[in-house]
Amino acid sequence: MREWGATHRGSSALKITLHEYATDPSLPQKDGVNLAHEHIATLARQSDHPSLQFVFHDFVRLISDRNYALSVLSACDCVIANVGPHAHFYFWLREQLELSFIIISDVRTAIWSSYLHQESLCQPLRRPGDILLIASNYTRGIYEHLFPHLKAARIVHCYPLAVSFPLERPRKKLPIQSGQPLTLGYVGRLSADKNFADILTLLICLEKKFPGKYRLKACGDIHTPTFSEPQVRQYLVAQLGHSECYDYLPARSNTSIWPLYSDIDILLFPSTSNLETLGRVLVEASYARVPVVTGAHAAATELVPKSSLCRVEYTTKRVFDTHHDHPLGRVNVDDMARVITGDQLVASNCYDAYAHHDEKLLELLLNLNNRHESESLALTDEQQHFIASLQVTMPASTPKQQTIDTITMLAQWFIALQNIHHPHYQRSLETLLERSSHRDRTEQFIAKSQRTRGDFTNVGGIDIELCHLTNFYPSFYIKR
Repeated sequence: MREWGATHRGSSALKITLHEYATDPSLPQKDGVNLAHEHIATLARQSDHPSLQFVFHDFVRLISDRNYALSVLSACDCVIANVGPHAHFYFWLREQLELSFIIISDVRTAIWSSYLHQESLCQPLRRPGDILLIASNYTRGIYEHLFPHLKAARIVHCYPLAVSFPLERPRKKLPIQSGQPLTLGYVGRLSADKNFADILTLLICLEKKFPGKYRLKACGDIHTPTFSEPQVRQYLVAQLGHSECYDYLPARSNTSIWPLYSDIDILLFPSTSNLETLGRVLVEASYARVPVVTGAHAAATELVPKSSLCRVEYTTKRVFDTHHDHPLGRVNVDDMARVITGDQLVASNCYDAYAHHDEKLLELLLNLNNRHESESLALTDEQQHFIASLQVTMPASTPKQQTIDTITMLAQWFIALQNIHHPHYQRSLETLLERSSHRDRTEQFIAKSQRTRGDFTNVGGIDIELCHLTNFYPSFYIKR
């Protein structure tokens, strides 16, 4: 690790520290959370700005070694918490060590236990200079609705992602030649909460009405077993008599996904997931100049043209837990078919809005001590309606000292679960299972931990399991 002073750039340089985040290579697919944290680390590594001095630290060692934490944090002006939904440990260390650095934390999922838990723990420890990064206006709207104290916080719309995009932007796609099939694409995990079932319904509808004119290429990890390739083909054969209109491709790395976009004529994104905060593939499709068909859910309404949006029919008679991913409704399949077969569909330009967010983050760091007015919040009509309809039951916030005591307890568990050779590792897993109110998910976490590094880079793993230790089990429903 570089130490303070080793890359001295003048006494006036702001000192920024962050964990050198890298996803567990044994995880099958990197989602937007992993990519976002890795990209921020890349920006820090590549920065040569004379007024910014970046130093990486070891997050786990920071929590477990007080002397190390003091040596790293006492010298810094700011910590960037690019470690998944664990920012509360930085807030805790700041209090324990009686320091005054600014903390930049983030929100990477919407109605989801891990990040809700993080904010509930950070709430009594936030200070006026701290900053919360959000990926979309929708995310901010959700969080200000769930945590009214954030309306007085400094929230910045910033999602650095350009470092992983190809340097040369793809050219505009040529018009489809008459008689050639049109390729519909899907990129991401094949899961119920991403409404992959609606895509199959759409494909069947199109194939029955326009035989041979459309085919689907789906690329991603199989998250819901019923969407495995054999079962999808069996379903299509039962409905159509064949499955020739379907191609499945295993998940690809972010850097190797771009040739697939060049083969796609229209990207399908019908997700109504409670996790959704952005839809990174919408930005990728914009960069690749591929038009999108999507439901009017979450951030989609601020990212794509009206002509791309389809009606969403939300489920209003069900109480959801925030410990699992859920489809919150269904995208109108007739709308999707109408948009696809019409002539109004155009590629989004939403990439342009994010293209300079890496520079925006650096500019934010350069102006840490200049408190500006918060950015204005502009929600679409669909977003305002959904947020107003969202009713969440969440545990009450706790006083400052009680929160510090809670995080102190969580820190010991977090440390024990970082290393399979830790003397308390196995017993910690057994106790988690005993205390879990969602044993199915905890069993999946334990099984996955045996196949992977099992550390905090498995976002949705350790972080969500720690909720059992504080009985943090929010629920929500959508009013009519």
